[in-house]
Amino acid sequence: MLLVSCSLWEYEDPSDPLGNQPPETYLALSAADTIYRVIDHIIADFDSVTSQTVYDTIWGYVIGDIPSDTAFIQDTLQNAFSTITTSQKLLNWWGEDRDGDVVAYDVRWNTDADWQRTYREDSLFNVPIRTLLDVFHFYVRAVDDSGAVDQSPAMLTFPIRNSQPQVEFKYGSIPLKADHGSVSYTFPTRTFTWDAFDLDGLESITSFFYALDDTCDTCWIELDARIQTSITFPDTANDVALIPGRHTFFLKARDIAGAESPVAQFPDTNNVDECQAWEVKPVVGNTLLVDDFPLDVGNEAQDWYSDVLVDLLGQDQHSIWEVGSALPYSAGDVQATLEYFDHVVWFTAYTQTETYDDASTSIYNYVLNGGNFFINVIELKDTSFVWFPLESFEVINPNGRLFPGRTIESQVTGLADLATSYTIGVRVRSFVPDTTQFDVVTDLLHMAPPGTGDEWTGTPNVCSLGQFFIPPNQQSGKVVMLSLPLHNGSRPILEGSGGSGAQLLEYLFNQEFGQ
Repeated sequence: MLLVSCSLWEYEDPSDPLGNQPPETYLALSAADTIYRVIDHIIADFDSVTSQTVYDTIWGYVIGDIPSDTAFIQDTLQNAFSTITTSQKLLNWWGEDRDGDVVAYDVRWNTDADWQRTYREDSLFNVPIRTLLDVFHFYVRAVDDSGAVDQSPAMLTFPIRNSQPQVEFKYGSIPLKADHGSVSYTFPTRTFTWDAFDLDGLESITSFFYALDDTCDTCWIELDARIQTSITFPDTANDVALIPGRHTFFLKARDIAGAESPVAQFPDTNNVDECQAWEVKPVVGNTLLVDDFPLDVGNEAQDWYSDVLVDLLGQDQHSIWEVGSALPYSAGDVQATLEYFDHVVWFTAYTQTETYDDASTSIYNYVLNGGNFFINVIELKDTSFVWFPLESFEVINPNGRLFPGRTIESQVTGLADLATSYTIGVRVRSFVPDTTQFDVVTDLLHMAPPGTGDEWTGTPNVCSLGQFFIPPNQQSGKVVMLSLPLHNGSRPILEGSGGSGAQLLEYLFNQEFGQ
């Protein structure tokens, strides 16, 4: 038998499997402000780097002792290992596998007990810094499609300095001089609300502190930053009330490392656009007069209404609230202000700068809670008033003139007819209440049939009273709307029959509101 050997052509087949090779992992980070270390000892376990001295050449911040030897300092340049950064880290990583594909990664910080599996190749971390300066280590290891794990995880070491938190009042929550003048007036209710920021993450802010009028060490009251970003006075939880007079509110934030924000305050003389004083007014009487007529610079309309209330109620029996061009930022402050009183008289103008529509929900809640509300509103914004639902409204004098001597007829006993004493130079709207939304509706005043030059027909309604039904068997307070102006800013309009404009308020307080 002839044997033929093929050993001449025998060679190792490179396609033979070599066993699954673990993948390799890489990390990337961009940063600035280099610091340096001298390593005295490194423990083999990749989790630990110990016995090191750290120098920050830009801050001048030191962990350990800095030798005075210049040559020694220069030598540390050869040991630069990382940068001082904030605790918010955007890290990128990737893996390579010679015999397969990388399908996942395990990541963890040295503060973590376990690895976390991820399928991403980047992530934004907030490192849980607890001191002004600390050092953290991040590890990532690739996992291939056979389940093999990189046994030499990639690692980056971060010296991290704590960032100072910042706090500021929420935009729009501080009253402006353009809307209220130099002084912001409130009653004993006032809400402050704010936004906070921290490069270390909002979760690093642990506390807010506020102080009223004084910033002494014992004056600050602590609030839990996890649940509270506003404070409303009176602060019953901390037994803090607002007494009449001028006040200053101070606010600061503190983070988990003990760093505090600069103090924010209201009023702030450095912000010339804001009101430069905050004054708390006392609650006087059980009736509130709301001046929603900012262009009545001389307060002639306010004085007329106030004089009427003095005649009805006596001296020092009502308070005055000048709204200005904007309501308080917090709707809760509007409602709380109304609810200091049993009755509210709210007058507007015909300049389209009124704020009553923005107070709609507060007015509605006030009436539902039993308050009596009268409003003299000329510019009906729309038909969606929740506090006085309307079926419709229409202009009764499209030419913009309603002449003197026009009679407004009373629809109820105890109220005399009214009459125009001067020309009303705006388009007046009549309205029809939505009776399906009220429990009780009573029309109080209708225009008399038209005369020469008048443009309406019939007897359109210009004043009604309504009440809401509150289950199971209660009624709300009374809400009254008048769409004819009682005052135009320089003189009363409905004085054509011996003080008739005042007679409407007299009727309401004596017959309807039960003062």
